[in-house]
Amino acid sequence: MNLIRKYFFLLLIVVSSKSMAAPVGGCAGTPVDAVVELSAPFTDWAQITCTSYGHVIEARDGWAWSQPGSYAPVFIPSQMVRNKPEEVGNKSYFTKIVLSKVEGDEFAKAYEAYHGGLDQDKAMPMGYRLDLKSVSGRGLTLYFFDYHSFAWGIWCNNGCDSTSRFMLLNMAAKPND
Repeated sequence: MNLIRKYFFLLLIVVSSKSMAAPVGGCAGTPVDAVVELSAPFTDWAQITCTSYGHVIEARDGWAWSQPGSYAPVFIPSQMVRNKPEEVGNKSYFTKIVLSKVEGDEFAKAYEAYHGGLDQDKAMPMGYRLDLKSVSGRGLTLYFFDYHSFAWGIWCNNGCDSTSRFMLLNMAAKPND
């Protein structure tokens, strides 16, 4: 009997870990070349969701991504269009999602663009560049600045612009943690 319990417990752990790594939403029929997993620390803040408009990267459960002052939700669509997305389901997806740590000049340039007009930071964040490619062949580059209990992102496809920055808030953390 004890061996059966151990087997059941091991099976439960394996099934639970698989479900945590899986994308959210109606992903049945996703092509095999679609990237459906994210790497750390991006997994702390983000998840891939399958929608009727294609795959999107959005705030992980318990987090909120928002434009400062507007409280408009932020997400990254695989269709990579600003308006009038088509209902294409799993025909639009990411073929490349690479998060790389950045330092030196690259960090300084992106950080300066993101940080323009904000109060001085007490501690410097970790910097990351996110390179994305869609099945359409279009690409995007964003930078993220990780302060541990919150983060900031900025769109930098054709140069970084501070008006494109957005907050990533851990809704379970106290402000200024």
